[in-house]
Amino acid sequence: MTLFKEIKKLLFTESFKYSAALLSSNAIAQIIGFVAYIFITRLYSQETFGEFNLFLSIAGILTLFTTGKYELATVIESSEKKRNALLQLNIFINTAVTIIASIVIIIGQRYSLFTDKVYFSKLLYFLPLFLFIGGLWQTMNYYFTSQKKYYNISVYNISQSLIGSLAKIFLGVKSFLHSGLLYGTFIGQIFGLILSFFKSGFVFSALKIDKKELKSVAKTYSNFPKYELPNELLNNLAGNLPILLLSFYFDMVQIGLFSLALSVGFRPINMFCNSIYQVLFKQISDKVTEKQSIKKDIYTFCKLCLVGISPFFIAFMFVSKPVFAFIFSAEWIEAGVYFRYMLPWLFCVVLVSSLAFIPDLFFKQKTAMNIEIIYVAVRVLALFAGIGLKSFEWAIIFYCGVSAIMLTVKLIWYFYLVHKYEQK
Repeated sequence: MTLFKEIKKLLFTESFKYSAALLSSNAIAQIIGFVAYIFITRLYSQETFGEFNLFLSIAGILTLFTTGKYELATVIESSEKKRNALLQLNIFINTAVTIIASIVIIIGQRYSLFTDKVYFSKLLYFLPLFLFIGGLWQTMNYYFTSQKKYYNISVYNISQSLIGSLAKIFLGVKSFLHSGLLYGTFIGQIFGLILSFFKSGFVFSALKIDKKELKSVAKTYSNFPKYELPNELLNNLAGNLPILLLSFYFDMVQIGLFSLALSVGFRPINMFCNSIYQVLFKQISDKVTEKQSIKKDIYTFCKLCLVGISPFFIAFMFVSKPVFAFIFSAEWIEAGVYFRYMLPWLFCVVLVSSLAFIPDLFFKQKTAMNIEIIYVAVRVLALFAGIGLKSFEWAIIFYCGVSAIMLTVKLIWYFYLVHKYEQK
């Protein structure tokens, strides 16, 4: 009964209003993307899917360097002047990383240093542009969050999903069967960025450079590039390990099937986690600044996940194969098998990713990084166990199993940090 009272009270809070707004926009964006996959999986081959997702895995890891993770400090910082300085710092780092990546790609391609896969080799030329756009949105995403301008984030979510999905389908129909996925992604991201600035109230005077302030915020929040960046890098690397590592030992058809399972699994998960994370990060950060209790907020969220979300994961354990075959066609049925193995891991991701700001609030990034190192190590061992058995399926089972265990350990640590804060 107490839980229902907490839910009723939650419905009238400001955080619920913001969370609902972001969740609604993300839900629309993910539904659009999911519907688009019904057509995309019938236009593009499993091999193309695999190589495109290999590109996304590499790009996703390198995008972390485009801000040095200073964008997270934008939410914590209460001074408008310092927030603007952090915005400028993010843009400078993004530009520098893009230039360096361009030089490396040009030299690498000139001397054929990267890969002998012709299609994938061509994709790498677009990597610097992909990094710049990704870094710019990371910066603006958290800047909008610090201003509580969730409308602008919602506009980006919906527009990039809708325009990008339509572009991928159109290009696939027009026989751009190797480049359509990449071009469609670019088109969606660019239009999403442009549209998100409308009604943003963004004043370009915020970009007026103050070198002294830049140095000050870079030093104050140096823990973010020092510890949060390696931590996030390890986390992202671990999440992409199956595609990055298994692509050397198994064919791209299997990689493509698992890529679809990852996409379908993480689309709704990211929708939920990103929305909750952004709102809770701001809400809990303000409470910590004001020395208020945060225990009830954290525990209520976890209870709601257990009661409201876990039944869906249990249900999908039984229906994933026929659902994948029905929606994406029979040739993708194996992706449903991989999706079933992922479900315990995905549920742990819901809890842990939504609360991943907790180490940042208490400046425990170094400990978080050490935990992440162990996390990556055990996942690498899990994958190599499957490779040793020469079984792609067992590699995925081992990987998902140890991922769920390590995320549970991280969640227990988060509770410990909250408990210590409450004692003070």
